[in-house]
Amino acid sequence: MIKFLNKHYKNIILCVIGTFINALGVNCFLLGANLGDGGTVGISLALKYTFGLSPALTSLIINTLVVIIGWKFLSKTTAVYTVIANTSLSLFLNLTEGINLGVDNFVINSVFGGAVIGIGAGLVFSTGSTLGGTSVLAKIINKYTEMKTSQGVFILDGLVVLSFLLVLPIENVLFTIIMLFVTERATSFIIEGFNPKKAITIISNNNETISNKISNFTGRGSTLLAGNGGYSKSEKTMLYVVVPQSQVTRIKKLVNKEDENAFLAIHDVRDVLGSGFININ
Repeated sequence: MIKFLNKHYKNIILCVIGTFINALGVNCFLLGANLGDGGTVGISLALKYTFGLSPALTSLIINTLVVIIGWKFLSKTTAVYTVIANTSLSLFLNLTEGINLGVDNFVINSVFGGAVIGIGAGLVFSTGSTLGGTSVLAKIINKYTEMKTSQGVFILDGLVVLSFLLVLPIENVLFTIIMLFVTERATSFIIEGFNPKKAITIISNNNETISNKISNFTGRGSTLLAGNGGYSKSEKTMLYVVVPQSQVTRIKKLVNKEDENAFLAIHDVRDVLGSGFININ
């Protein structure tokens, strides 16, 4: 255990900070406006509005049961992180329960609540952890069906949100959906970083020269892939490189200078690990 803490203490600290921010978002914005949420916290809020049960207690119980059921579907590191995240989230939900900003405005609470919760969730996810609940259940569904994990999370969270129609006015549910959209955007922003990465595929007769120039400019290597033209049947060389978004315009100019007829395809990149990019242990 000590060896694990020494190796992963930075991610554990980040995970705890993320759950603290998440708990503040729930107590400061969601509870005050009677808004819902997705996942385990959403179920806990529904129980709070219906039976007056503490979200701190119910989220801990639900997440503990889910993690026990899905333990074998998670890697050892992810499972431990998830236990830490869920325990600290329940603790902070309890400690910050009395904090209420007194803002009685659906727009402010849904937008700022979503942003704060998204920042917290992004920090947690960036460590390789999960917040338990639907993400773990989605992995189990993926194991026995052809449904993707992301699709499973979307469907399960959708069912949780729809369940609020039974306990909240439709206006609250609609603002909950707005809040979840803001949460997703904030989470993606934190995970991708302040400078998102782009993958660039280049097809040119001068790819070797272009590769050297990109390497000199960015300080990063690129990959040359052999291929055949679908129409001409001639051999082609494709160049693949991942760079920060801030360097894309410069690279486009560089490629155009070397070969005006070069073909470029620029793609969004969700996560990049290794080869000089941030690596999360």
